[in-house]
Amino acid sequence: MPSLQKLIDDRPEERVFRVHRSVFTDPDIFDLEMREIFDSCWLYIGHESQLPEHGDYIATRLGTHPVFAIRGSDGEIRCFYDACSHRGSKLTNRTSGNAKTIACRYHGWCFNSDGACTLVRGGDDAYQAADLERMGTSLTPIEQFMDYKGFLFGCLNTKTPPLEEFLGGALPFIDLMADQAPNGMEILRGESRYIMEANWKLQTENSTDGYHVATVHRNFATTVGYRETLAPDGDQGMAKTEASRILSLEKIGSGGYNVGNGHMINWADRGNPEAGPSWPQRAVLLKNHSKSKVKWMLERGRTVTVFPNLLLNDVASTCIRIWRPLCVGLTEIETWCIAPKGEAPDARRARIRKYEDFFFPASLAVPDDVRAMEGAHSGSMARDDGWNDLALGNRTLVDGADAAAQELGVTPINSNPGREVETPFFAFWREWLERLST
Repeated sequence: MPSLQKLIDDRPEERVFRVHRSVFTDPDIFDLEMREIFDSCWLYIGHESQLPEHGDYIATRLGTHPVFAIRGSDGEIRCFYDACSHRGSKLTNRTSGNAKTIACRYHGWCFNSDGACTLVRGGDDAYQAADLERMGTSLTPIEQFMDYKGFLFGCLNTKTPPLEEFLGGALPFIDLMADQAPNGMEILRGESRYIMEANWKLQTENSTDGYHVATVHRNFATTVGYRETLAPDGDQGMAKTEASRILSLEKIGSGGYNVGNGHMINWADRGNPEAGPSWPQRAVLLKNHSKSKVKWMLERGRTVTVFPNLLLNDVASTCIRIWRPLCVGLTEIETWCIAPKGEAPDARRARIRKYEDFFFPASLAVPDDVRAMEGAHSGSMARDDGWNDLALGNRTLVDGADAAAQELGVTPINSNPGREVETPFFAFWREWLERLST
Protein backbone atom coordinates (compact mmCIF):
# COMPACT_ATOMS: atom_id res chain seq x y z
CA MET A 1 0.00 0.00 0.00
CA PRO A 2 1.45 3.40 -0.96
CA SER A 3 1.96 6.16 1.57
CA LEU A 4 -1.45 7.66 2.35
CA GLN A 5 -0.02 11.21 2.34
CA LYS A 6 0.95 10.70 -1.31
CA LEU A 7 -2.66 9.87 -2.20
CA ILE A 8 -4.08 13.22 -1.05
CA ASP A 9 -2.44 16.20 -2.76
CA ASP A 10 -3.57 19.06 -0.53
CA ARG A 11 -1.88 22.42 -1.21
CA PRO A 12 -4.16 25.19 0.09
CA GLU A 13 -1.70 27.97 -0.69
CA GLU A 14 -1.79 26.92 -4.36
CA ARG A 15 -5.53 26.14 -4.31
CA VAL A 16 -4.85 22.53 -5.29
CA PHE A 17 -6.68 19.52 -3.89
CA ARG A 18 -6.39 16.12 -5.59
CA VAL A 19 -7.34 12.59 -4.56
CA HIS A 20 -5.63 9.57 -6.09
CA ARG A 21 -8.19 7.12 -7.46
CA SER A 22 -6.54 4.15 -5.79
CA VAL A 23 -8.27 5.23 -2.55
CA PHE A 24 -11.44 3.72 -4.04
CA THR A 25 -9.93 0.45 -5.27
CA ASP A 26 -7.09 -0.62 -2.95
CA PRO A 27 -8.21 -3.49 -0.66
CA ASP A 28 -5.46 -2.71 1.86
CA ILE A 29 -6.82 0.82 2.25
CA PHE A 30 -10.29 -0.65 2.76
CA ASP A 31 -9.03 -2.89 5.57
CA LEU A 32 -7.34 0.09 7.20
CA GLU A 33 -10.59 2.07 6.98
CA MET A 34 -12.48 -0.67 8.77
CA ARG A 35 -10.01 -0.55 11.66
CA GLU A 36 -9.27 3.15 11.95
CA ILE A 37 -12.62 4.68 10.96
CA PHE A 38 -15.47 2.22 11.41
CA ASP A 39 -14.07 0.63 14.57
CA SER A 40 -13.48 3.98 16.29
CA CYS A 41 -15.94 6.55 14.89
CA TRP A 42 -19.48 7.40 15.98
CA LEU A 43 -21.83 5.62 13.54
CA TYR A 44 -25.57 5.99 13.08
CA ILE A 45 -27.69 3.08 14.37
CA GLY A 46 -31.29 4.25 14.09
CA HIS A 47 -33.94 6.55 15.50
CA GLU A 48 -35.65 6.17 18.85
CA SER A 49 -39.07 6.25 17.15
CA GLN A 50 -38.27 2.82 15.70
CA LEU A 51 -38.27 1.42 19.24
CA PRO A 52 -41.47 2.69 20.86
CA GLU A 53 -42.34 -0.35 23.01
CA HIS A 54 -40.61 -2.71 25.44
CA GLY A 55 -38.77 -5.37 23.41
CA ASP A 56 -38.72 -3.43 20.12
CA TYR A 57 -35.32 -3.82 18.45
CA ILE A 58 -33.40 -2.85 15.32
CA ALA A 59 -30.41 -4.85 14.09
CA THR A 60 -27.59 -3.38 12.03
CA ARG A 61 -23.81 -3.39 11.65
CA LEU A 62 -21.17 -1.00 12.89
CA GLY A 63 -18.36 -1.62 10.44
CA THR A 64 -17.99 -5.39 10.38
CA HIS A 65 -19.67 -5.91 13.77
CA PRO A 66 -23.34 -6.97 14.02
CA VAL A 67 -25.18 -5.10 16.78
CA PHE A 68 -28.75 -4.51 17.86
CA ALA A 69 -30.49 -1.78 19.85
CA ILE A 70 -33.47 -2.75 22.02
CA ARG A 71 -35.84 -0.99 24.41
CA GLY A 72 -35.59 -2.62 27.85
CA SER A 73 -38.14 -3.32 30.55
CA ASP A 74 -37.27 0.00 32.21
CA GLY A 75 -37.92 1.97 29.01
CA GLU A 76 -34.22 2.57 28.32
CA ILE A 77 -32.70 1.79 24.93
CA ARG A 78 -29.48 -0.22 25.01
CA CYS A 79 -27.21 -1.53 22.28
CA PHE A 80 -25.48 -4.92 22.36
CA TYR A 81 -23.18 -6.88 20.13
CA ASP A 82 -25.41 -9.28 18.21
CA ALA A 83 -23.68 -12.41 19.46
CA CYS A 84 -24.74 -15.04 21.98
CA SER A 85 -22.47 -15.06 25.03
CA HIS A 86 -22.22 -18.86 24.75
CA ARG A 87 -20.79 -19.57 21.29
CA GLY A 88 -21.18 -16.27 19.45
CA SER A 89 -24.19 -17.14 17.33
CA LYS A 90 -26.03 -14.12 15.89
CA LEU A 91 -29.22 -13.65 17.90
CA THR A 92 -31.46 -11.60 15.63
CA ASN A 93 -32.84 -12.96 12.38
CA ARG A 94 -34.62 -9.80 11.21
CA THR A 95 -33.61 -6.18 10.81
CA SER A 96 -36.36 -5.16 13.25
CA GLY A 97 -38.99 -6.70 15.47
CA ASN A 98 -40.13 -7.22 19.04
CA ALA A 99 -38.60 -9.75 21.43
CA LYS A 100 -38.94 -9.41 25.18
CA THR A 101 -37.06 -12.70 25.37
CA ILE A 102 -34.27 -13.32 22.87
CA ALA A 103 -33.59 -17.01 22.30
CA CYS A 104 -30.43 -18.26 20.60
CA ARG A 105 -31.42 -20.63 17.81
CA TYR A 106 -28.19 -22.62 18.18
CA HIS A 107 -28.20 -23.91 21.78
CA GLY A 108 -31.27 -22.32 23.30
CA TRP A 109 -29.76 -19.81 25.70
CA CYS A 110 -32.19 -16.96 26.44
CA PHE A 111 -31.74 -13.28 27.26
CA ASN A 112 -34.11 -10.54 28.34
CA SER A 113 -34.41 -7.12 26.73
CA ASP A 114 -31.99 -5.68 29.32
CA GLY A 115 -29.25 -8.07 28.13
CA ALA A 116 -29.28 -10.46 31.11
CA CYS A 117 -29.14 -14.21 30.52
CA THR A 118 -32.38 -15.78 31.75
CA LEU A 119 -31.89 -19.40 30.69
CA VAL A 120 -28.91 -21.69 30.21
CA ARG A 121 -30.27 -24.88 28.72
CA GLY A 122 -29.17 -27.76 30.88
CA GLY A 123 -28.40 -25.40 33.74
CA ASP A 124 -26.68 -26.97 36.74
CA ASP A 125 -26.60 -30.36 35.03
CA ALA A 126 -24.25 -29.02 32.38
CA TYR A 127 -22.27 -26.23 34.02
CA GLN A 128 -20.68 -25.46 37.33
CA ALA A 129 -21.57 -22.05 38.74
CA ALA A 130 -17.91 -21.03 38.60
CA ASP A 131 -17.81 -21.85 34.89
CA LEU A 132 -20.80 -19.64 34.13
CA GLU A 133 -19.35 -16.82 36.20
CA ARG A 134 -16.04 -17.07 34.37
CA MET A 135 -17.73 -17.19 30.97
CA GLY A 136 -20.01 -14.24 31.63
CA THR A 137 -23.52 -15.01 30.45
CA SER A 138 -24.99 -11.54 29.87
CA LEU A 139 -24.91 -9.90 26.47
CA THR A 140 -22.01 -7.55 25.80
CA PRO A 141 -22.98 -3.88 25.36
CA ILE A 142 -21.12 -1.87 22.75
CA GLU A 143 -18.45 0.44 24.12
CA GLN A 144 -20.38 3.71 23.70
CA PHE A 145 -24.04 4.36 22.91
CA MET A 146 -25.62 7.83 22.86
CA ASP A 147 -28.47 9.70 21.24
CA TYR A 148 -28.91 13.22 19.97
CA LYS A 149 -32.53 14.39 19.75
CA GLY A 150 -33.67 10.84 18.99
CA PHE A 151 -30.86 9.94 16.56
CA LEU A 152 -29.04 6.91 17.99
CA PHE A 153 -25.29 6.48 17.53
CA GLY A 154 -22.80 3.84 18.60
CA CYS A 155 -19.02 3.74 18.88
CA LEU A 156 -16.75 0.74 19.45
CA ASN A 157 -13.88 2.71 20.99
CA THR A 158 -13.98 3.81 24.64
CA LYS A 159 -11.40 6.56 23.96
CA THR A 160 -13.47 8.34 21.32
CA PRO A 161 -14.77 11.77 22.53
CA PRO A 162 -18.50 12.18 23.27
CA LEU A 163 -21.06 12.22 20.47
CA GLU A 164 -21.93 15.92 20.56
CA GLU A 165 -18.24 16.84 20.37
CA PHE A 166 -17.92 14.65 17.29
CA LEU A 167 -21.03 16.09 15.61
CA GLY A 168 -19.74 19.59 16.38
CA GLY A 169 -20.49 22.04 13.58
CA ALA A 170 -23.11 19.73 12.05
CA LEU A 171 -25.41 20.06 15.09
CA PRO A 172 -27.28 23.23 14.00
CA PHE A 173 -28.02 21.59 10.65
CA ILE A 174 -29.17 18.34 12.28
CA ASP A 175 -31.44 20.49 14.45
CA LEU A 176 -33.12 21.83 11.31
CA MET A 177 -34.52 18.33 10.77
CA ALA A 178 -34.93 17.24 14.40
CA ASP A 179 -36.81 20.39 15.46
CA GLN A 180 -39.34 20.47 12.61
CA ALA A 181 -42.22 19.20 14.77
CA PRO A 182 -43.42 20.21 18.24
CA ASN A 183 -44.07 16.54 19.09
CA GLY A 184 -40.86 15.23 17.59
CA MET A 185 -39.97 13.29 14.47
CA GLU A 186 -40.62 9.66 13.61
CA ILE A 187 -39.38 7.10 11.11
CA LEU A 188 -42.22 6.00 8.85
CA ARG A 189 -42.99 2.34 8.31
CA GLY A 190 -40.92 0.59 5.69
CA GLU A 191 -37.35 0.80 4.52
CA SER A 192 -35.39 0.27 1.34
CA ARG A 193 -32.08 -1.49 0.99
CA TYR A 194 -29.94 -2.07 -2.07
CA ILE A 195 -26.38 -2.94 -3.10
CA MET A 196 -24.03 -0.72 -5.08
CA GLU A 197 -21.01 -2.20 -6.87
CA ALA A 198 -18.77 0.69 -5.90
CA ASN A 199 -16.63 1.90 -3.01
CA TRP A 200 -18.46 3.44 -0.04
CA LYS A 201 -16.61 6.76 -0.28
CA LEU A 202 -18.18 7.45 -3.66
CA GLN A 203 -21.55 7.57 -1.90
CA THR A 204 -20.13 9.93 0.74
CA GLU A 205 -18.94 12.27 -2.00
CA ASN A 206 -22.15 11.94 -4.00
CA SER A 207 -24.27 12.92 -1.01
CA THR A 208 -22.75 16.40 -1.04
CA ASP A 209 -21.98 16.66 -4.75
CA GLY A 210 -24.26 19.29 -6.25
CA TYR A 211 -22.41 19.20 -9.56
CA HIS A 212 -24.00 15.94 -10.72
CA VAL A 213 -27.60 16.98 -10.00
CA ALA A 214 -28.34 18.90 -13.20
CA THR A 215 -27.11 16.04 -15.40
CA VAL A 216 -27.82 12.83 -13.45
CA HIS A 217 -31.21 13.99 -12.12
CA ARG A 218 -32.54 15.90 -15.10
CA ASN A 219 -34.63 12.82 -15.88
CA PHE A 220 -36.24 13.15 -12.45
CA ALA A 221 -36.89 16.88 -12.82
CA THR A 222 -38.32 16.78 -16.34
CA THR A 223 -40.47 13.72 -15.60
CA VAL A 224 -42.13 15.14 -12.49
CA GLY A 225 -42.44 18.51 -14.21
CA TYR A 226 -44.29 16.98 -17.15
CA ARG A 227 -46.42 14.86 -14.82
CA GLU A 228 -47.60 17.97 -13.02
CA THR A 229 -48.72 19.58 -16.30
CA LEU A 230 -51.14 16.68 -16.73
CA ALA A 231 -52.96 17.45 -13.48
CA PRO A 232 -56.49 18.61 -14.32
CA ASP A 233 -56.75 21.12 -11.49
CA GLY A 234 -53.55 23.06 -12.16
CA ASP A 235 -51.88 23.98 -8.88
CA GLN A 236 -51.05 20.78 -7.03
CA GLY A 237 -50.13 22.36 -3.68
CA MET A 238 -47.96 20.04 -1.61
CA ALA A 239 -48.11 17.37 -4.32
CA LYS A 240 -46.01 19.63 -6.54
CA THR A 241 -42.37 18.57 -6.72
CA GLU A 242 -39.68 21.15 -5.97
CA ALA A 243 -37.20 21.04 -8.86
CA SER A 244 -35.71 24.54 -8.85
CA ARG A 245 -32.36 23.22 -7.65
CA ILE A 246 -32.16 21.22 -10.87
CA LEU A 247 -33.87 23.32 -13.51
CA SER A 248 -33.37 26.88 -12.17
CA LEU A 249 -30.24 26.81 -10.03
CA GLU A 250 -28.96 30.08 -11.48
CA LYS A 251 -32.06 31.86 -10.12
CA ILE A 252 -31.82 30.71 -6.49
CA GLY A 253 -29.29 30.97 -3.68
CA SER A 254 -27.15 27.95 -2.84
CA GLY A 255 -23.90 27.00 -1.15
CA GLY A 256 -21.64 24.45 0.48
CA TYR A 257 -19.91 24.32 3.88
CA ASN A 258 -17.13 22.53 5.68
CA VAL A 259 -18.33 22.40 9.30
CA GLY A 260 -15.43 20.35 10.71
CA ASN A 261 -14.75 16.72 11.70
CA GLY A 262 -15.34 15.61 8.12
CA HIS A 263 -18.98 16.80 8.01
CA MET A 264 -20.27 18.52 4.86
CA ILE A 265 -23.30 20.70 4.11
CA ASN A 266 -24.92 21.46 0.75
CA TRP A 267 -27.97 23.74 0.42
CA ALA A 268 -30.16 25.52 -2.10
CA ASP A 269 -33.15 27.83 -1.75
CA ARG A 270 -36.51 26.30 -2.62
CA GLY A 271 -38.22 27.93 -5.58
CA ASN A 272 -41.62 26.94 -4.19
CA PRO A 273 -41.32 26.38 -0.42
CA GLU A 274 -45.11 26.29 -0.03
CA ALA A 275 -45.05 22.90 -1.78
CA GLY A 276 -43.05 21.37 1.09
CA PRO A 277 -44.99 19.01 3.41
CA SER A 278 -43.79 20.91 6.48
CA TRP A 279 -44.97 24.32 5.25
CA PRO A 280 -48.38 24.03 7.02
CA GLN A 281 -46.51 23.94 10.34
CA ARG A 282 -44.81 27.27 9.68
CA ALA A 283 -46.93 29.27 12.13
CA VAL A 284 -46.26 26.80 14.95
CA LEU A 285 -42.56 26.66 14.15
CA LEU A 286 -42.31 30.45 14.26
CA LYS A 287 -43.64 30.39 17.82
CA ASN A 288 -40.86 28.00 18.90
CA HIS A 289 -37.89 29.09 16.78
CA SER A 290 -36.36 32.20 15.30
CA LYS A 291 -37.54 33.47 11.94
CA SER A 292 -34.12 32.75 10.40
CA LYS A 293 -34.11 29.17 11.66
CA VAL A 294 -37.59 28.54 10.27
CA LYS A 295 -36.45 30.04 6.97
CA TRP A 296 -33.62 27.49 6.90
CA MET A 297 -36.03 24.69 7.83
CA LEU A 298 -38.70 25.41 5.24
CA GLU A 299 -37.24 27.58 2.51
CA ARG A 300 -33.85 25.92 1.97
CA GLY A 301 -33.29 22.35 0.89
CA ARG A 302 -30.27 20.74 2.59
CA THR A 303 -28.04 17.70 2.56
CA VAL A 304 -26.12 17.09 5.79
CA THR A 305 -23.40 14.48 5.34
CA VAL A 306 -22.07 13.27 8.69
CA PHE A 307 -18.67 11.58 8.57
CA PRO A 308 -18.26 8.84 7.48
CA ASN A 309 -21.54 7.34 6.21
CA LEU A 310 -24.72 9.19 7.21
CA LEU A 311 -26.89 11.54 5.14
CA LEU A 312 -29.78 13.64 6.42
CA ASN A 313 -31.52 14.83 3.27
CA ASP A 314 -34.26 17.46 3.42
CA VAL A 315 -34.66 18.26 -0.26
CA ALA A 316 -37.10 16.17 -2.31
CA SER A 317 -38.51 14.72 0.90
CA THR A 318 -37.06 14.05 4.36
CA CYS A 319 -34.73 11.08 4.24
CA ILE A 320 -32.11 9.33 6.35
CA ARG A 321 -29.57 7.31 4.39
CA ILE A 322 -26.62 5.24 5.54
CA TRP A 323 -24.15 3.21 3.52
CA ARG A 324 -22.30 0.21 4.91
CA PRO A 325 -19.02 -0.96 3.34
CA LEU A 326 -19.09 -4.67 2.50
CA CYS A 327 -15.79 -4.88 0.63
CA VAL A 328 -13.65 -2.47 -1.35
CA GLY A 329 -16.04 -2.48 -4.33
CA LEU A 330 -19.38 -3.32 -2.71
CA THR A 331 -21.61 -1.13 -0.54
CA GLU A 332 -25.00 -1.70 1.10
CA ILE A 333 -27.25 1.38 1.18
CA GLU A 334 -30.35 1.80 3.32
CA THR A 335 -32.88 4.63 3.52
CA TRP A 336 -35.86 5.66 5.65
CA CYS A 337 -38.39 8.47 5.44
CA ILE A 338 -38.60 10.65 8.57
CA ALA A 339 -41.56 12.94 9.29
CA PRO A 340 -43.15 15.05 12.03
CA LYS A 341 -45.33 13.11 14.46
CA GLY A 342 -49.00 13.97 14.08
CA GLU A 343 -48.57 15.30 10.56
CA ALA A 344 -51.77 16.10 8.68
CA PRO A 345 -52.86 13.32 6.26
CA ASP A 346 -52.42 15.42 3.10
CA ALA A 347 -48.92 16.48 4.16
CA ARG A 348 -47.97 12.91 5.06
CA ARG A 349 -49.28 11.65 1.74
CA ALA A 350 -47.27 14.27 -0.17
CA ARG A 351 -44.13 13.50 1.83
CA ILE A 352 -44.34 9.77 1.10
CA ARG A 353 -45.03 10.28 -2.62
CA LYS A 354 -42.04 12.63 -2.91
CA TYR A 355 -39.89 10.10 -1.03
CA GLU A 356 -40.96 7.34 -3.41
CA ASP A 357 -40.20 9.53 -6.42
CA PHE A 358 -36.61 10.20 -5.38
CA PHE A 359 -35.27 7.74 -2.79
CA PHE A 360 -36.63 4.27 -3.61
CA PRO A 361 -34.22 1.81 -5.32
CA ALA A 362 -36.51 1.90 -8.36
CA SER A 363 -37.24 5.65 -8.14
CA LEU A 364 -36.62 8.34 -10.73
CA ALA A 365 -33.29 9.25 -9.12
CA VAL A 366 -31.54 6.44 -7.20
CA PRO A 367 -30.83 4.15 -10.19
CA ASP A 368 -29.18 7.06 -11.99
CA ASP A 369 -27.06 7.86 -8.92
CA VAL A 370 -26.02 4.24 -8.46
CA ARG A 371 -25.08 3.80 -12.10
CA ALA A 372 -22.99 6.99 -12.00
CA MET A 373 -21.14 5.88 -8.86
CA GLU A 374 -20.56 2.38 -10.22
CA GLY A 375 -19.13 3.96 -13.35
CA ALA A 376 -16.82 6.11 -11.24
CA HIS A 377 -15.60 3.04 -9.37
CA SER A 378 -14.96 1.08 -12.59
CA GLY A 379 -13.21 4.04 -14.16
CA SER A 380 -10.97 4.46 -11.12
CA MET A 381 -9.31 1.17 -12.07
CA ALA A 382 -8.42 2.39 -15.54
CA ARG A 383 -5.06 4.02 -14.79
CA ASP A 384 -2.37 3.60 -12.17
CA ASP A 385 -1.73 7.36 -12.10
CA GLY A 386 -5.30 8.62 -12.15
CA TRP A 387 -6.19 11.63 -10.01
CA ASN A 388 -9.51 13.29 -9.17
CA ASP A 389 -8.74 17.01 -9.18
CA LEU A 390 -11.32 18.72 -6.99
CA ALA A 391 -10.86 22.17 -8.45
CA LEU A 392 -14.49 23.19 -8.97
CA GLY A 393 -15.25 26.21 -6.79
CA ASN A 394 -11.72 26.63 -5.45
CA ARG A 395 -11.54 30.24 -6.65
CA THR A 396 -14.73 31.20 -4.75
CA LEU A 397 -13.91 29.42 -1.45
CA VAL A 398 -13.88 31.78 1.54
CA ASP A 399 -13.04 31.27 5.19
CA GLY A 400 -15.84 31.45 7.73
CA ALA A 401 -19.53 32.15 7.22
CA ASP A 402 -21.40 33.47 4.21
CA ALA A 403 -24.60 35.53 4.58
CA ALA A 404 -26.85 32.47 4.76
CA ALA A 405 -24.75 30.87 7.52
CA GLN A 406 -24.81 34.16 9.42
CA GLU A 407 -28.61 34.08 9.29
CA LEU A 408 -28.53 30.73 11.09
CA GLY A 409 -25.88 31.95 13.52
CA VAL A 410 -23.25 29.40 12.52
CA THR A 411 -19.64 29.79 11.47
CA PRO A 412 -18.42 27.06 9.13
CA ILE A 413 -14.70 26.54 8.65
CA ASN A 414 -15.29 27.73 5.11
CA SER A 415 -18.15 28.56 2.75
CA ASN A 416 -18.70 28.53 -0.97
CA PRO A 417 -21.46 30.47 -2.73
CA GLY A 418 -22.82 27.81 -5.02
CA ARG A 419 -24.12 24.26 -4.76
CA GLU A 420 -22.10 23.08 -7.76
CA VAL A 421 -18.74 23.12 -5.95
CA GLU A 422 -16.37 20.38 -4.82
CA THR A 423 -14.71 22.21 -1.95
CA PRO A 424 -16.88 20.63 0.82
CA PHE A 425 -15.17 17.33 -0.08
CA PHE A 426 -11.95 18.71 1.39
CA ALA A 427 -13.53 18.30 4.85
CA PHE A 428 -14.15 14.60 4.33
CA TRP A 429 -10.80 13.79 2.80
CA ARG A 430 -8.78 15.67 5.42
CA GLU A 431 -10.63 13.84 8.21
CA TRP A 432 -10.18 10.55 6.35
CA LEU A 433 -6.44 11.09 6.03
CA GLU A 434 -6.02 12.17 9.65
CA ARG A 435 -7.83 9.11 10.98
CA LEU A 436 -5.91 6.68 8.78
CA SER A 437 -2.55 8.30 9.53
CA THR A 438 -2.71 8.20 13.36
